[in-house]
Amino acid sequence: MSPFKLPSCSAPDFYDISVPLCSAPSWPGDRPFSLEWQSGHLDEKDGPGNGCLLSALSLSSHAATHLDFPCHVLSGGRRQDDYSVQRFILPAWVVDARGEEGAVSASALREGLPGGRAPPGEAILFKTANSAMRLTSRTSFTADYVSLSQEAARICAAAKAGLVGIDCLSVDGYESALPVHRILLNSDVLILEGIDLSAVPAGRYTLICLPLSLGGAEASPVRAVLVRQLPPR
Repeated sequence: MSPFKLPSCSAPDFYDISVPLCSAPSWPGDRPFSLEWQSGHLDEKDGPGNGCLLSALSLSSHAATHLDFPCHVLSGGRRQDDYSVQRFILPAWVVDARGEEGAVSASALREGLPGGRAPPGEAILFKTANSAMRLTSRTSFTADYVSLSQEAARICAAAKAGLVGIDCLSVDGYESALPVHRILLNSDVLILEGIDLSAVPAGRYTLICLPLSLGGAEASPVRAVLVRQLPPR
């Protein structure tokens, strides 16, 4: 298979939509992110000095910006290592849904996409009021966030979207039975949560969101980047 190439464009715009692990909130009950220094430089006054910096990480697989795979909510569902790396590099639409309250509606989805739907296999990323409030960059979790409605999720699933993303830690409302997760993942629509779209205009991009190589994991932190496809000059 030939390697992925970015479209021919003039001075593309890159947007890092990932949230630093150290500043992102943790979902209640999940293991919080921590970084422990185990070794330091020889000239450091604090901590052991072995000549090099060495750290250890502890975190949930759903920490900060992360991907959910079907086995997260579906017994026997596909796991991370069931997907090729090409699945994580795909065309994407950023939909402006900042006027929505509670959950992004089906009408907001239709209004935000040309023709009311995205082509099969493409990503749909929802920019909501969460981005304006920078909810994914607060160290304390808030349950008052804009999620995705089941109706909008069904449209994405029926359109065979490749991925759905949102600017909060869950596409579902807090304390729900995860119906939106089940609608999307049952149709093999991957879920990207915890993104920061505060600086990203609505429009079409290339999304790159590579997970860690964690074998049969149900989720993984990612470094998610959007590339704006500008026409040649």
